[in-house]
Amino acid sequence: MLLVLRALLVLSLAPLLHGAKKSQSVSAKLGPRAGLKGNSVRLVIDPSVLPHFTAKSPSSIANMSLSPWTYIDSSVDSRLPKHISNAQCLTTGCLSPQGGGEDRGLEAKPIKYEVLVLHRVLKPSKKKGRKARKQYIFTLGTEVITAGCTCVRPTVIPQG
Repeated sequence: MLLVLRALLVLSLAPLLHGAKKSQSVSAKLGPRAGLKGNSVRLVIDPSVLPHFTAKSPSSIANMSLSPWTYIDSSVDSRLPKHISNAQCLTTGCLSPQGGGEDRGLEAKPIKYEVLVLHRVLKPSKKKGRKARKQYIFTLGTEVITAGCTCVRPTVIPQG
């Protein structure tokens, strides 16, 4: 069980590996119930694994696709995460693999994905006047985002 927890910890630190340099180490604070000795774990980054995480950026994948897309950022100050990127398909059809332009026999469709977000909401105060402090609570919510675009065959409904 302890080995599984350690493996999950390392997997959750993978995004940190992306931004670290060869000579850097990454530390993670653990709570008292983590079952590991000490308060932190030192993770020394092996440079041989970095190409695995940095091989393809999201924008290069979007440009290589037969249904290319671009990202549009949305920012909401009262939401965590504050910034979320949504993909927008650049074509209605799909690009021909042979390079002959758009193929109207296929359609570019967005790939939808539901993500969890936290919304910061002002907590109603029981105190009135100048001594009342603003307090916030976080509510869990979901948002549907567009992760990318894909090629599909058009839906044909026969008339009968």
